[in-house]
Amino acid sequence: MTTIATDLAAGQIAMVAKARYTYERVAVCTNIFTKMTLEPGEVSKYIPKFASGGAAVDLIDGVDMTNETDLTITGTTHTTDEAGCKVIITRKLRNQLKEDAYTAAGKVIGNMMGRKIDTDGINLFSGFSNSLGAASTTLTLGLIAAAVAQLEGQSEPVPKPYVFMAHPHAFVALVDQITTPAASTAAFPDSLSLSLLKDYWAGTEKVYGVPLFKDGNIAAGSASYGAMFAPEALIYLVGWEPDTWLEVDGSKRGWEIGIVADYNMVEEDDGYGRAMLMDAVAPTS
Repeated sequence: MTTIATDLAAGQIAMVAKARYTYERVAVCTNIFTKMTLEPGEVSKYIPKFASGGAAVDLIDGVDMTNETDLTITGTTHTTDEAGCKVIITRKLRNQLKEDAYTAAGKVIGNMMGRKIDTDGINLFSGFSNSLGAASTTLTLGLIAAAVAQLEGQSEPVPKPYVFMAHPHAFVALVDQITTPAASTAAFPDSLSLSLLKDYWAGTEKVYGVPLFKDGNIAAGSASYGAMFAPEALIYLVGWEPDTWLEVDGSKRGWEIGIVADYNMVEEDDGYGRAMLMDAVAPTS
């Protein structure tokens, strides 16, 4: 079978569509973190932050106001790096696959890239200086409430909205607390019905005003790190979005299919988040 330009063009379309769809679904953090893009000609992104300033003072009618406060600006500079992966589809494999080889390849590389970017974001959670919870302890509504209270009550209140992310295994304890609470610890009204739980845990509903997100790319186990944070705390800096390529590899009698992205996941404001350490062992009941 001879490869012609139209074959490659059709394969590229099928592969790109599947890779982007898979990448977007897998990379949860890219849809939650604050996203910034390097503009043409930029090699880095400088992000300034103004200090809160001094206190306002009482004035006397007719007396000149002499108090003044200088504006203080601090800032951070972030750069991006490339990451990528590729697969080889041999001619024999292409002929033997029942599913379109290019679509299958797009799904594989999309998953690989999505997991890579998402995991880079997740790895920032344990880096927050302030943390709540402990290894081998279950996630509780009180832990979530404490994180919200800390963000709201610190000297520099954290801008809302907040989000909470954890491994799916950790959420089982919360379901138990909501569906069968002891009378003394009931946190939600009786009107919260079981039929709502599926969508509730997908993040469409909130606990203490905070949407909850599950992410299976978070490492499970007895010491699993999730996080409570404002999206401004963490930045997804993009040089370019995941970009795919398809080319003939004559020596291997096949096609090289790959994806490359230029990005960085960075912590921008340490005080705007809390690391949340918890037990996320696979439930058995």
